Amino acid sequence: MYRYKDRVSFSRIDYTGRLSVSGVVDAMQDCCMFHSEAVGRSSQELLKINRAWLVNSWHIVFKRRPKMGEEFFASTWAYQFKGVFGCRNLLLESLDSEVLACADSHWFYADVTTGKPEKVAQEEIEAYGTQERYDMPKKSRKVRCPDNLELCQKLTVCQSYLDTNGHMNNGQYIRLATNVLPKDFAVSELRAEYRLAAHLDDEIYIRTAKENDCFYVIITDEQEQPYFLCELIESDQ
Repeated sequence: MYRYKDRVSFSRIDYTGRLSVSGVVDAMQDCCMFHSEAVGRSSQELLKINRAWLVNSWHIVFKRRPKMGEEFFASTWAYQFKGVFGCRNLLLESLDSEVLACADSHWFYADVTTGKPEKVAQEEIEAYGTQERYDMPKKSRKVRCPDNLELCQKLTVCQSYLDTNGHMNNGQYIRLATNVLPKDFAVSELRAEYRLAAHLDDEIYIRTAKENDCFYVIITDEQEQPYFLCELIESDQ
């Protein structure tokens, strides 16, 4: 397990004064990257051999989002490697061990020159090791695409959206999705699926739908092929 202490800064809160939904995802993604660096398998090191870990899906359960200035722990560990996939859990916890959010994430190992998945190298498996999967509900990696989508926004991918792989950063999709949520929609659970990588100057179309307590955000190209699909479940509290 890898663990580090973080603190909610003003630039990461939403209008409620708490770490934003996208801020939670960013903290978790940062924890993954720090873990990779700690075991000598950083994204920069992998690029030297034309390899990368790319996220395929997130399932996050929100218990309580920490408030401005609050310190918290972020931790992560791998629990399974199979074929091209690696699976890891993540936790955000208060300093007195209250679980603030938990996540299950699936990643695939890829050749960055072709963009195609590759069988996970033995060196990766040995570097991370595995621990038991966290006790949280298992849900499909796939997010369905509703039929009643409405076009909400059209944007062009700019440089600030990109990561070191030259793709639109995983967290940027989440940020765009939460930006179009109804203001008082309190998120209790999030599922996200990444299908295609958007690149610099790509035109992306943000489409939304509401069904019962679920809000869907689908980011597509002009032909309505999804880059990203997200299901956000509203809290009943």
